[in-house]
Amino acid sequence: MKRKLLCTFMLTAAMSVSAIAAPMMSVDGAVIEKSETINIEGHDYFPVRAVAEAMDLSVEWQSETKTVILTNGGPLYITFRVGENGYTFAKTAPMPSVGAPVISDGRTYIPVEVISDIAGFMVEKKDDGYNISIAQNDTEESDGNAGFGELTPYATGVVKEVDDEQILFTDDKRGDVILTKGSGTNVTDSEGNIVDINDIKAEDKLTVEYGDAMTMSLPPINNPKSIVVEK
Repeated sequence: MKRKLLCTFMLTAAMSVSAIAAPMMSVDGAVIEKSETINIEGHDYFPVRAVAEAMDLSVEWQSETKTVILTNGGPLYITFRVGENGYTFAKTAPMPSVGAPVISDGRTYIPVEVISDIAGFMVEKKDDGYNISIAQNDTEESDGNAGFGELTPYATGVVKEVDDEQILFTDDKRGDVILTKGSGTNVTDSEGNIVDINDIKAEDKLTVEYGDAMTMSLPPINNPKSIVVEK
């Protein structure tokens, strides 16, 4: 009798577990096939390729270094490496999330937070999973922290701190923004003379033309198109 009850309990438990579906991912309300998430230490991770391709992103896998590159042919450029908790946005210094990318059943997974906090897309948690808003990000007006939404292109402010890779800039309206020292940034003085970006120092007054994308990290990160060092 005890053995029969134990078998019945185990069968019931197995049925209960199988009946609980893993959260799925969707883009603008369209559910993505084979996008079931896995939970690691309380955080949901999603399969990168299935979700990225549904977002019309290009996915490149570099097997030698176990690195993934996500691009959209424009400002979005994200890289990360399996086992390392550092996600590079638009060629900035790597930023940590809630955990490192993992491989499970031959698929690469990253935390949902990477899409919202680092890539800047709006992600809504629902009963059956997560919805990533693409159309809204393309059209909504930026509030200064809105990822790929429309950005106010020009800003004035003062340099707060400088290091080898970044400039911490205090935007008069937006607050602190990290400007990356990208090679594509045009840097001049107020008379149009070329300035080495590494010559920018704390307390310099700048006029900045932001790049097309702003992360949702705090402070947000941007690759500026141009910087004018005011006299």
